[in-house]
Amino acid sequence: MKLLNNFFLFIALSSCIFAQSKNLALDYERATKLTNANEALEIYQGIINTNEDSDYVWLSKLKKAEMFYAKGSYITSSNLLKEYNLNAPAHLQNQSSKDLLYKSLDAAGESDSLKVYQKLLSINKIKKNKSKKSTNKVWFIQFGAFSSIDNAKILKNSLIKKEINIVRIDQVFKNGKMIYYVRSNHYNSYDKALNQSKKLKNKTKFTISGF
Repeated sequence: MKLLNNFFLFIALSSCIFAQSKNLALDYERATKLTNANEALEIYQGIINTNEDSDYVWLSKLKKAEMFYAKGSYITSSNLLKEYNLNAPAHLQNQSSKDLLYKSLDAAGESDSLKVYQKLLSINKIKKNKSKKSTNKVWFIQFGAFSSIDNAKILKNSLIKKEINIVRIDQVFKNGKMIYYVRSNHYNSYDKALNQSKKLKNKTKFTISGF
């Protein structure tokens, strides 16, 4: 009887964990489309609270920083941007995120911190480029994730119209449902995916992921 009770307890706990699990890609996609800032912030915070090793956790931190900057909360924005620019994966960092940090520090009146981070980030960039390593065997550029294949096809076709012809749809059964990922062809190294992504600059939004 005790064994049976433990089994049912295990099933109940598993069901609870399963029910609470989220697909970060879909949550992030939904938040970016919201016009209600407070609702979007709640979703971004929910993604951050998962503490998963995912690009979407970092991208959510960046979105929060952008929103706080727009609201005039420069100190909060700069604190998020400090963490993002120092610790986010190198492929997610760009000059725009650094410039926003510099602007938020300047707006907050932290001129000394501004000089420190300008110097620190320039050094940090060199170090990251030299030490970049990964055990992932497959890399790809990801453009979006959907629960509907029709929406995935719409994005794929829009990318093709922009002359981005490396697009494919990968379907993955995740968290009890089928997810349709709009991705590039697969590459056997991060550097190859990164080099390909440079051709997409200013054409569309994307992240680089691997497994």
